[in-house]
Amino acid sequence: MKNMRLIALVIILAIGVALFIFLNKDGDKENLIMKSYTGEMEPRIGYVELQVSDLDQSVTFYKELIGFQELERDDKTVTLTTDGTVPQLLLREEESFVERPFRSTGLYHFAILVPTREDLALSLVRLAEAGYQIQGASDHQYSEAVYLADPDNNGIEIYVDREPDQWERDGKGGYIGGTAPLDIENLFGEIKENTWDGLPSGTRIGHMHLQVSDIEESEKFYVDILGLDIVAKDNHMLFVSKDAYHHHIGMNIWSGKGLPAPPENALGLKYFTLHFTEEEYFSAKENLDKLGYNYREDNLEISVQDPSGNNIKIVLKD
Repeated sequence: MKNMRLIALVIILAIGVALFIFLNKDGDKENLIMKSYTGEMEPRIGYVELQVSDLDQSVTFYKELIGFQELERDDKTVTLTTDGTVPQLLLREEESFVERPFRSTGLYHFAILVPTREDLALSLVRLAEAGYQIQGASDHQYSEAVYLADPDNNGIEIYVDREPDQWERDGKGGYIGGTAPLDIENLFGEIKENTWDGLPSGTRIGHMHLQVSDIEESEKFYVDILGLDIVAKDNHMLFVSKDAYHHHIGMNIWSGKGLPAPPENALGLKYFTLHFTEEEYFSAKENLDKLGYNYREDNLEISVQDPSGNNIKIVLKD
């Protein structure tokens, strides 16, 4: 009987320790979310390069209507920033361009994450005052967003996150999203005495949303090979992330399954950068080697295409 009590005590203690570790781990993850997207940690999406038809026209749009600053320029390329230091958007003029076919893989939108609701409200006011047409304004539960397109019809989302403790869990490690109308009147109530003066320095590229050819093949690449976590999935879309964020890369087949990649000289997404830790970087590289993926590595930067032909550069986080 004494031995039975001892065994029972050991089991109870083991369960208690396991429960403590589990809860503590979840707590660390929640703390990581809070740190990751208040500007304290390096973003996972670094910068986006777009091929455009008219460089001057695109630069004017992104500076005067969206609010980027010019960082560098040459004959065919302009690099834009919001803090005067870090590249966030590269615009490259493609002289022999073709329009990107609607039914092709590529950019659905890239998403600009602003620090506060007031910043989002001021961006919306700026677009309204300029008479620029927006394509939508939505409340996604974990974020509030405005949608539009640039002069070459590249999709753009400008959004602000709600506090992570307001994000609703789905019970499977992900988040419950939605698409409700944005309460614009409430949003405008955030504006006090400030006026629009471009994107604030805490702005970052929050996530990418891609049109892909196949959800299952995309899952194998982004989850099994690159090691991102699934945070939402159905038969027509997949959202994945690092650091328990609501999503860093969204994918959909809403325009159809099996879409071809666009021509190389098509307007739109050229590539985007994905920032990995050293462990994540070398794990992804090992997986790419195991499965025989073609990629190029230069100065600890991996250039690779996903199964839908979207170009990614994986770089080491600072």
